[in-house]
Amino acid sequence: MTTLATRIGMTAAVLATGLLASCRYDGTGTKMQWAPDMADSPAPKAQRDYLDPPEGSVAMNSILYVKTPEEAEQLYGMPEMIANDPQGMEKGKKHYETFCQPCHGANAKGGKLPGIVPPDLTHESYQGRKDGFFFYRITFGANVMPAYGYAITPSERWYIVRHLRLLQKGA
Repeated sequence: MTTLATRIGMTAAVLATGLLASCRYDGTGTKMQWAPDMADSPAPKAQRDYLDPPEGSVAMNSILYVKTPEEAEQLYGMPEMIANDPQGMEKGKKHYETFCQPCHGANAKGGKLPGIVPPDLTHESYQGRKDGFFFYRITFGANVMPAYGYAITPSERWYIVRHLRLLQKGA
């Protein structure tokens, strides 16, 4: 009988040891929650707006981004606010001198840079282009020309286009 009791005792001890060894926490698993409350609340996604804008509303200073210059030519036209601004010529000239003149020259005929020949913007092939083409090129750049959409506001880009048209008329 002693042998049977010893065997049962040894088996129980081994099972108890195995059970206790399997209950240890190694730090990689998730802890059990006894009272889940705000820890499990739904988190909103970043930059998400849960309210729909009113019907027919338009965001202030918004730009319709287009994929190609041809699409920009069809969609964009000189805003009346820019075309009728009495100080628009001065603003356009100032921004043209800052951003465009280093490469295209003071009269938009293309400067002489080493290794780069900027186009003559007064050429008749550019005079036939619509205002949206130039707005697109200033915003997104082309070939070697950098994009200035990050540095120039949309209204300042339109003032540059207006000044460019003045330079084209004088050519």
